[in-house]
Amino acid sequence: MPVSHPSMRALVFDLSIAKYLLGKAVSGRVRRVYYGPGTCFALRDAPVPDLPSDDWVVLAPRLTGFCGSDLSTIFFKMSPVMSAVSLASGESAVLGHEVLADVVSVGSGAKGRVKDGDRVVVDPVLGCDARGEVPCTRCAVGEYATCHRFGTGSPKGIMLGACSRLPGGFGERMVAHKSQVFRVPDSMSDTRAVLTEPLAVGAHAVFRHPPKDGEKVLVVGGGIIAFSVLWAIREICPTAEVTLFTVEDYQLPIALSLGATRAWSPEGGSLMKQAALATSSSVLKPAIGRGFLTGGFSRVYDCVGSRASLDDAMRVTDGGGTLVLVGAAGILPSLDMTFVWSRELSLEGTVFYGHEQWRGKRARTFDACLELLTTTTLPVDSLVTHTFPLKEYARAIDVNLDRAEHRSIKAVFDVHAA
Repeated sequence: MPVSHPSMRALVFDLSIAKYLLGKAVSGRVRRVYYGPGTCFALRDAPVPDLPSDDWVVLAPRLTGFCGSDLSTIFFKMSPVMSAVSLASGESAVLGHEVLADVVSVGSGAKGRVKDGDRVVVDPVLGCDARGEVPCTRCAVGEYATCHRFGTGSPKGIMLGACSRLPGGFGERMVAHKSQVFRVPDSMSDTRAVLTEPLAVGAHAVFRHPPKDGEKVLVVGGGIIAFSVLWAIREICPTAEVTLFTVEDYQLPIALSLGATRAWSPEGGSLMKQAALATSSSVLKPAIGRGFLTGGFSRVYDCVGSRASLDDAMRVTDGGGTLVLVGAAGILPSLDMTFVWSRELSLEGTVFYGHEQWRGKRARTFDACLELLTTTTLPVDSLVTHTFPLKEYARAIDVNLDRAEHRSIKAVFDVHAA
Protein backbone atom coordinates (compact mmCIF):
# COMPACT_ATOMS: atom_id res chain seq x y z
CA MET A 1 0.00 0.00 0.00
CA PRO A 2 1.50 3.42 -0.93
CA VAL A 3 2.43 5.68 1.96
CA SER A 4 0.55 9.00 1.88
CA HIS A 5 2.61 12.15 2.35
CA PRO A 6 1.30 14.64 4.92
CA SER A 7 -0.20 17.75 3.37
CA MET A 8 -0.68 21.38 4.37
CA ARG A 9 -2.71 24.33 3.16
CA ALA A 10 -0.67 26.67 1.01
CA LEU A 11 -0.84 29.28 -1.74
CA VAL A 12 0.67 27.51 -4.74
CA PHE A 13 1.82 28.95 -8.05
CA ASP A 14 1.87 26.61 -11.07
CA LEU A 15 3.99 27.69 -14.01
CA SER A 16 1.85 26.78 -17.02
CA ILE A 17 2.80 28.04 -20.47
CA ALA A 18 -0.82 27.65 -21.64
CA LYS A 19 -2.11 29.78 -18.76
CA TYR A 20 0.75 32.25 -19.31
CA LEU A 21 -0.36 32.71 -22.93
CA LEU A 22 -4.00 33.10 -21.85
CA GLY A 23 -2.99 35.75 -19.32
CA LYS A 24 -1.01 37.63 -21.94
CA ALA A 25 -3.92 37.42 -24.37
CA VAL A 26 -6.30 39.18 -22.01
CA SER A 27 -3.60 41.76 -21.23
CA GLY A 28 -4.61 42.16 -17.61
CA ARG A 29 -8.22 43.09 -18.39
CA VAL A 30 -9.61 40.11 -16.46
CA ARG A 31 -7.77 39.76 -13.15
CA ARG A 32 -9.30 36.47 -12.10
CA VAL A 33 -7.77 34.62 -15.02
CA TYR A 34 -4.54 34.86 -13.01
CA TYR A 35 -5.64 33.69 -9.55
CA GLY A 36 -8.31 31.56 -7.93
CA PRO A 37 -9.38 27.91 -8.39
CA GLY A 38 -8.33 26.55 -11.78
CA THR A 39 -5.70 29.24 -12.40
CA CYS A 40 -1.96 29.35 -11.81
CA PHE A 41 -2.29 30.67 -8.24
CA ALA A 42 -4.68 29.27 -5.67
CA LEU A 43 -5.02 28.00 -2.09
CA ARG A 44 -4.83 24.22 -2.05
CA ASP A 45 -3.21 21.25 -0.40
CA ALA A 46 0.55 20.90 -0.87
CA PRO A 47 3.01 18.33 0.50
CA VAL A 48 4.73 19.13 3.78
CA PRO A 49 8.44 19.45 2.98
CA ASP A 50 11.06 17.00 4.24
CA LEU A 51 14.37 18.15 5.73
CA PRO A 52 16.95 18.11 2.91
CA SER A 53 19.68 17.33 5.45
CA ASP A 54 20.54 17.58 9.16
CA ASP A 55 21.70 21.19 8.63
CA TRP A 56 18.13 22.32 8.07
CA VAL A 57 15.25 23.30 10.36
CA VAL A 58 11.47 22.99 10.11
CA LEU A 59 9.55 26.26 10.45
CA ALA A 60 5.93 27.24 11.01
CA PRO A 61 5.45 30.66 9.39
CA ARG A 62 3.67 33.24 11.54
CA LEU A 63 3.56 36.26 9.24
CA THR A 64 4.65 36.35 5.61
CA GLY A 65 4.82 39.52 3.57
CA PHE A 66 3.23 39.75 0.14
CA CYS A 67 6.06 41.04 -2.07
CA GLY A 68 5.82 42.88 -5.37
CA SER A 69 7.83 40.06 -6.93
CA ASP A 70 5.13 37.59 -5.78
CA LEU A 71 2.58 39.78 -7.54
CA SER A 72 4.76 39.95 -10.66
CA THR A 73 5.04 36.16 -10.65
CA ILE A 74 1.26 35.67 -10.38
CA PHE A 75 0.60 38.13 -13.21
CA PHE A 76 3.51 36.93 -15.38
CA LYS A 77 5.24 40.31 -15.26
CA MET A 78 8.71 38.89 -14.63
CA SER A 79 11.09 38.66 -17.56
CA PRO A 80 11.20 35.14 -19.06
CA VAL A 81 14.96 35.32 -18.43
CA MET A 82 14.34 34.40 -14.77
CA SER A 83 12.81 31.04 -15.70
CA ALA A 84 16.35 29.79 -16.36
CA VAL A 85 17.13 30.06 -12.65
CA SER A 86 13.73 29.38 -11.09
CA LEU A 87 10.70 27.35 -12.18
CA ALA A 88 10.38 25.37 -15.39
CA SER A 89 7.07 24.92 -17.20
CA GLY A 90 4.90 22.42 -15.33
CA GLU A 91 6.57 23.02 -11.96
CA SER A 92 4.88 24.44 -8.87
CA ALA A 93 6.06 26.49 -5.92
CA VAL A 94 4.63 27.69 -2.63
CA LEU A 95 5.41 31.41 -2.82
CA GLY A 96 6.38 33.77 0.00
CA HIS A 97 9.89 34.84 1.01
CA GLU A 98 9.35 37.64 3.59
CA VAL A 99 9.01 35.23 6.49
CA LEU A 100 8.67 35.46 10.27
CA ALA A 101 8.36 31.95 11.67
CA ASP A 102 8.59 29.72 14.73
CA VAL A 103 11.15 26.92 14.80
CA VAL A 104 9.31 23.59 15.00
CA SER A 105 12.24 21.18 14.90
CA VAL A 106 15.98 21.39 14.41
CA GLY A 107 18.21 19.02 12.47
CA SER A 108 21.22 17.68 14.37
CA GLY A 109 23.62 19.80 12.33
CA ALA A 110 21.67 23.01 13.03
CA LYS A 111 21.60 22.68 16.81
CA GLY A 112 23.31 25.68 18.40
CA ARG A 113 22.14 27.98 15.64
CA VAL A 114 18.49 27.92 16.79
CA LYS A 115 16.29 25.81 19.05
CA ASP A 116 12.69 24.68 19.08
CA GLY A 117 10.32 27.56 19.76
CA ASP A 118 12.68 30.31 18.61
CA ARG A 119 11.13 33.14 16.60
CA VAL A 120 13.20 33.68 13.45
CA VAL A 121 13.28 35.62 10.22
CA VAL A 122 14.50 33.95 7.05
CA ASP A 123 17.08 34.96 4.45
CA PRO A 124 15.52 32.99 1.57
CA VAL A 125 18.45 33.02 -0.89
CA LEU A 126 19.75 29.57 -1.86
CA GLY A 127 23.49 30.15 -2.13
CA CYS A 128 26.16 27.47 -2.02
CA ASP A 129 26.13 27.32 1.78
CA ALA A 130 22.43 26.44 1.85
CA ARG A 131 23.02 23.84 -0.86
CA GLY A 132 25.87 22.20 1.03
CA GLU A 133 28.23 22.87 -1.87
CA VAL A 134 31.80 24.11 -2.08
CA PRO A 135 31.39 27.89 -2.52
CA CYS A 136 31.37 29.21 -6.08
CA THR A 137 33.50 32.28 -6.74
CA ARG A 138 30.60 34.60 -5.85
CA CYS A 139 29.64 32.85 -2.63
CA ALA A 140 33.31 32.60 -1.63
CA VAL A 141 33.43 36.39 -1.31
CA GLY A 142 30.07 36.62 0.44
CA GLU A 143 28.06 37.63 -2.65
CA TYR A 144 25.63 34.73 -2.43
CA ALA A 145 22.82 36.81 -4.01
CA THR A 146 24.52 36.20 -7.36
CA CYS A 147 25.42 32.54 -6.76
CA HIS A 148 26.46 30.58 -9.85
CA ARG A 149 24.37 27.57 -8.85
CA PHE A 150 20.91 29.20 -9.01
CA GLY A 151 20.22 27.60 -12.38
CA THR A 152 22.66 24.68 -12.33
CA GLY A 153 22.68 23.35 -8.77
CA SER A 154 20.21 21.11 -7.02
CA PRO A 155 17.57 22.18 -6.30
CA LYS A 156 17.10 24.65 -9.13
CA GLY A 157 16.00 28.02 -7.80
CA ILE A 158 17.10 31.38 -6.47
CA MET A 159 15.33 31.27 -3.15
CA LEU A 160 12.81 29.64 -0.88
CA GLY A 161 9.39 30.51 -2.25
CA ALA A 162 10.55 30.31 -5.87
CA CYS A 163 11.69 26.70 -5.89
CA SER A 164 9.62 23.61 -6.62
CA ARG A 165 11.20 21.51 -3.86
CA LEU A 166 11.52 24.12 -1.11
CA PRO A 167 8.30 25.96 -0.23
CA GLY A 168 8.10 29.53 0.96
CA GLY A 169 6.07 31.16 3.70
CA PHE A 170 2.62 31.06 2.07
CA GLY A 171 2.08 27.68 3.69
CA GLU A 172 1.77 26.12 7.12
CA ARG A 173 5.25 24.56 7.09
CA MET A 174 8.57 25.25 5.38
CA VAL A 175 12.22 24.33 5.83
CA ALA A 176 15.33 26.51 5.87
CA HIS A 177 19.06 25.92 6.09
CA LYS A 178 20.71 26.88 9.35
CA SER A 179 22.55 29.72 7.59
CA GLN A 180 19.20 31.23 6.53
CA VAL A 181 17.57 31.71 9.95
CA PHE A 182 18.13 34.64 12.32
CA ARG A 183 16.74 34.84 15.84
CA VAL A 184 14.42 37.76 16.51
CA PRO A 185 14.97 39.65 19.80
CA ASP A 186 12.20 39.00 22.32
CA SER A 187 11.52 42.72 22.59
CA MET A 188 10.70 43.08 18.88
CA SER A 189 7.07 42.93 17.75
CA ASP A 190 5.95 40.49 15.06
CA THR A 191 4.86 43.44 12.91
CA ARG A 192 8.34 44.93 12.96
CA ALA A 193 10.14 41.61 12.57
CA VAL A 194 8.27 40.58 9.41
CA LEU A 195 9.68 43.70 7.71
CA THR A 196 13.28 42.48 8.11
CA GLU A 197 13.53 40.99 4.60
CA PRO A 198 12.28 44.02 2.60
CA LEU A 199 14.21 46.38 4.87
CA ALA A 200 17.32 44.29 4.18
CA VAL A 201 16.80 44.83 0.44
CA GLY A 202 16.81 48.59 0.98
CA ALA A 203 19.72 48.45 3.41
CA HIS A 204 21.82 46.39 0.99
CA ALA A 205 21.30 49.00 -1.73
CA VAL A 206 22.39 51.76 0.65
CA PHE A 207 25.35 49.84 2.08
CA ARG A 208 26.63 49.23 -1.46
CA HIS A 209 25.93 52.75 -2.72
CA PRO A 210 25.93 55.04 0.32
CA PRO A 211 25.30 58.78 0.00
CA LYS A 212 28.04 61.12 1.13
CA ASP A 213 27.59 63.65 3.92
CA GLY A 214 25.12 66.30 2.79
CA GLU A 215 24.60 64.70 -0.63
CA LYS A 216 21.31 65.43 -2.42
CA VAL A 217 19.60 62.10 -2.96
CA LEU A 218 16.34 61.16 -4.68
CA VAL A 219 14.33 58.00 -3.93
CA VAL A 220 11.75 57.19 -6.63
CA GLY A 221 8.77 55.12 -5.50
CA GLY A 222 6.16 54.77 -2.81
CA GLY A 223 6.18 51.04 -2.12
CA ILE A 224 7.89 49.06 0.61
CA ILE A 225 11.27 49.03 -1.15
CA ALA A 226 11.32 52.80 -1.58
CA PHE A 227 10.50 53.24 2.11
CA SER A 228 13.11 50.62 3.00
CA VAL A 229 15.76 52.60 1.10
CA LEU A 230 14.61 55.82 2.77
CA TRP A 231 14.74 54.20 6.22
CA ALA A 232 18.18 52.74 5.54
CA ILE A 233 19.59 56.07 4.37
CA ARG A 234 18.37 57.76 7.53
CA GLU A 235 19.87 55.01 9.71
CA ILE A 236 23.16 54.51 7.85
CA CYS A 237 23.84 57.94 6.27
CA PRO A 238 21.82 60.35 8.42
CA THR A 239 23.32 63.58 7.04
CA ALA A 240 22.15 63.01 3.46
CA GLU A 241 19.45 65.31 2.09
CA VAL A 242 16.79 62.85 0.92
CA THR A 243 13.79 63.56 -1.30
CA LEU A 244 11.19 60.90 -2.03
CA PHE A 245 8.97 61.09 -5.12
CA THR A 246 5.81 58.98 -5.33
CA VAL A 247 2.69 59.17 -7.45
CA GLU A 248 0.35 58.71 -4.46
CA ASP A 249 -0.36 61.63 -2.12
CA TYR A 250 -1.30 59.41 0.83
CA GLN A 251 2.31 58.18 0.97
CA LEU A 252 3.81 61.64 1.51
CA PRO A 253 3.22 61.79 5.31
CA ILE A 254 4.70 58.30 5.62
CA ALA A 255 7.84 59.43 3.82
CA LEU A 256 8.22 62.44 6.09
CA SER A 257 7.69 60.30 9.20
CA LEU A 258 10.54 58.04 8.03
CA GLY A 259 12.92 60.97 7.74
CA ALA A 260 12.58 62.31 4.22
CA THR A 261 13.80 65.91 3.90
CA ARG A 262 11.11 66.43 1.25
CA ALA A 263 8.30 64.28 -0.14
CA TRP A 264 6.80 65.04 -3.52
CA SER A 265 3.99 63.81 -5.72
CA PRO A 266 2.73 65.02 -9.13
CA GLU A 267 0.11 67.05 -7.24
CA GLY A 268 2.90 69.53 -6.44
CA GLY A 269 4.07 69.69 -10.04
CA SER A 270 6.06 67.42 -12.31
CA LEU A 271 9.16 65.70 -10.95
CA MET A 272 11.19 67.74 -13.43
CA LYS A 273 9.83 71.05 -12.17
CA GLN A 274 10.25 70.20 -8.48
CA ALA A 275 13.71 68.70 -8.99
CA ALA A 276 14.88 71.77 -10.92
CA LEU A 277 13.93 74.03 -8.00
CA ALA A 278 15.46 71.76 -5.34
CA THR A 279 18.78 71.34 -7.18
CA SER A 280 19.04 74.86 -8.66
CA SER A 281 19.00 73.38 -12.17
CA SER A 282 17.52 74.51 -15.46
CA VAL A 283 15.28 72.37 -17.66
CA LEU A 284 16.65 71.76 -21.16
CA LYS A 285 14.04 71.20 -23.88
CA PRO A 286 14.93 69.02 -26.89
CA ALA A 287 13.29 69.57 -30.27
CA ILE A 288 11.13 66.50 -29.70
CA GLY A 289 10.30 64.78 -26.45
CA ARG A 290 10.62 65.49 -22.75
CA GLY A 291 13.13 67.76 -21.10
CA PHE A 292 15.96 67.00 -18.68
CA LEU A 293 17.95 68.92 -16.10
CA THR A 294 21.25 70.71 -16.53
CA GLY A 295 22.16 69.39 -13.08
CA GLY A 296 20.06 67.31 -10.72
CA PHE A 297 20.55 64.80 -7.92
CA SER A 298 23.95 63.20 -7.59
CA ARG A 299 22.45 59.90 -6.45
CA VAL A 300 19.06 58.43 -7.39
CA TYR A 301 17.53 55.15 -6.21
CA ASP A 302 14.86 53.87 -8.62
CA CYS A 303 12.68 51.61 -6.46
CA VAL A 304 9.96 51.05 -9.07
CA GLY A 305 11.75 49.55 -12.06
CA SER A 306 9.29 50.67 -14.74
CA ARG A 307 10.06 52.36 -18.04
CA ALA A 308 8.52 55.60 -16.73
CA SER A 309 10.40 55.58 -13.42
CA LEU A 310 13.78 54.88 -15.00
CA ASP A 311 13.18 57.49 -17.69
CA ASP A 312 12.34 60.04 -15.00
CA ALA A 313 15.35 59.05 -12.93
CA MET A 314 17.85 59.44 -15.77
CA ARG A 315 16.51 62.91 -16.64
CA VAL A 316 17.01 64.25 -13.10
CA THR A 317 20.39 62.62 -12.29
CA ASP A 318 23.31 65.03 -12.40
CA GLY A 319 26.23 64.48 -14.76
CA GLY A 320 28.62 61.94 -13.27
CA GLY A 321 25.89 60.85 -10.87
CA THR A 322 24.87 57.36 -9.78
CA LEU A 323 21.55 55.72 -10.59
CA VAL A 324 20.86 52.63 -8.49
CA LEU A 325 18.29 50.12 -9.75
CA VAL A 326 16.60 48.69 -6.66
CA GLY A 327 13.22 48.00 -8.26
CA ALA A 328 13.15 44.80 -10.31
CA ALA A 329 13.34 46.36 -13.76
CA GLY A 330 12.67 43.88 -16.56
CA ILE A 331 11.86 44.42 -20.23
CA LEU A 332 11.54 48.19 -20.69
CA PRO A 333 10.48 49.05 -24.25
CA SER A 334 11.28 52.38 -25.89
CA LEU A 335 13.63 53.55 -23.15
CA ASP A 336 16.07 56.25 -24.27
CA MET A 337 19.48 55.36 -22.77
CA THR A 338 21.22 58.46 -24.18
CA PHE A 339 21.65 59.99 -20.72
CA VAL A 340 23.81 57.10 -19.48
CA TRP A 341 26.64 57.90 -21.89
CA SER A 342 25.98 61.60 -22.56
CA ARG A 343 25.94 62.43 -18.83
CA GLU A 344 28.47 59.72 -17.81
CA LEU A 345 26.02 58.21 -15.37
CA SER A 346 26.93 55.16 -13.32
CA LEU A 347 24.06 52.69 -13.66
CA GLU A 348 24.23 50.23 -10.77
CA GLY A 349 22.16 47.14 -10.01
CA THR A 350 21.45 45.70 -6.59
CA VAL A 351 19.67 42.51 -5.58
CA PHE A 352 18.70 40.89 -2.30
CA TYR A 353 21.32 41.17 0.45
CA GLY A 354 24.80 39.89 1.30
CA HIS A 355 27.70 40.82 3.56
CA GLU A 356 28.18 44.46 4.48
CA GLN A 357 30.79 46.61 6.20
CA TRP A 358 28.92 47.57 9.34
CA ARG A 359 30.25 49.39 12.39
CA GLY A 360 33.80 48.23 11.83
CA LYS A 361 32.98 44.64 11.05
CA ARG A 362 31.74 42.46 8.22
CA ALA A 363 28.16 41.38 8.84
CA ARG A 364 25.25 39.77 7.04
CA THR A 365 22.66 42.33 5.94
CA PHE A 366 20.03 40.57 8.06
CA ASP A 367 22.18 40.90 11.20
CA ALA A 368 22.71 44.61 10.56
CA CYS A 369 18.98 45.14 9.93
CA LEU A 370 17.90 43.31 13.08
CA GLU A 371 20.37 45.40 15.06
CA LEU A 372 19.02 48.60 13.52
CA LEU A 373 15.42 47.51 14.09
CA THR A 374 16.07 47.15 17.82
CA THR A 375 17.24 50.77 18.10
CA THR A 376 15.43 52.72 15.38
CA THR A 377 13.14 55.51 16.51
CA LEU A 378 11.44 55.74 13.10
CA PRO A 379 7.91 54.28 12.86
CA VAL A 380 8.72 51.36 10.55
CA ASP A 381 5.89 49.28 12.02
CA SER A 382 3.40 51.61 10.30
CA LEU A 383 4.51 50.22 6.94
CA VAL A 384 2.43 47.07 7.60
CA THR A 385 -0.99 48.36 6.62
CA HIS A 386 -3.00 45.16 5.99
CA THR A 387 -3.09 41.61 7.39
CA PHE A 388 -5.04 38.70 5.89
CA PRO A 389 -5.47 34.98 6.47
CA LEU A 390 -4.29 32.81 3.58
CA LYS A 391 -7.86 32.12 2.45
CA GLU A 392 -8.33 35.82 1.71
CA TYR A 393 -5.52 35.92 -0.82
CA ALA A 394 -7.80 37.51 -3.44
CA ARG A 395 -8.33 40.49 -1.12
CA ALA A 396 -4.58 40.71 -0.52
CA ILE A 397 -4.01 40.86 -4.28
CA ASP A 398 -6.62 43.59 -4.66
CA VAL A 399 -5.00 45.64 -1.89
CA ASN A 400 -1.65 45.37 -3.66
CA LEU A 401 -3.04 46.27 -7.07
CA ASP A 402 -5.30 49.11 -5.91
CA ARG A 403 -2.93 50.80 -3.50
CA ALA A 404 -4.48 54.26 -3.57
CA GLU A 405 -7.98 52.95 -2.91
CA HIS A 406 -6.81 50.90 0.09
CA ARG A 407 -3.98 53.24 1.16
CA SER A 408 -1.70 50.24 1.35
CA ILE A 409 2.04 49.86 1.73
CA LYS A 410 2.73 46.32 2.93
CA ALA A 411 0.20 43.49 3.16
CA VAL A 412 1.11 40.37 5.13
CA PHE A 413 -0.47 36.97 5.61
CA ASP A 414 -1.22 35.71 9.11
CA VAL A 415 -0.55 32.14 8.10
CA HIS A 416 -2.33 30.39 10.95
CA ALA A 417 -5.34 32.70 11.17
CA ALA A 418 -8.71 31.05 10.53
